[in-house]
Amino acid sequence: MHEIRFINEIFAILKEKLTKEKDVEQVTVNVRLSPFSHVGVESLQGSFKELIKGESFRKVSLKILPLEILLECKSCKRSILINKRIFVCPFCQSADINIQMDKEFFVESMEVECKRKG
Repeated sequence: MHEIRFINEIFAILKEKLTKEKDVEQVTVNVRLSPFSHVGVESLQGSFKELIKGESFRKVSLKILPLEILLECKSCKRSILINKRIFVCPFCQSADINIQMDKEFFVESMEVECKRKG
């Protein structure tokens, strides 16, 4: 059910941004999703497709991109940005790691294509 919270965040942004646009033809919403999120890409995409049907938005697609997170190894003191689930340091294979995760989801941008006049 976490995906509904994320989708509601998307809808709030769409309502805020698209109420001013009259000639919208296509919208792509780019979001970032943490590999450690409780929500999977497939479930977010599927829920979005179902819930968008009940909204007044037309031709809105969702592009889900991985969110990079900082992994810090306490053993070898190295850091690396990761975008997939790992539980050991890729350098020394230690499990004594710290993962910096401020957010598990956010809307990064929207691409809006409008009808050409003329």
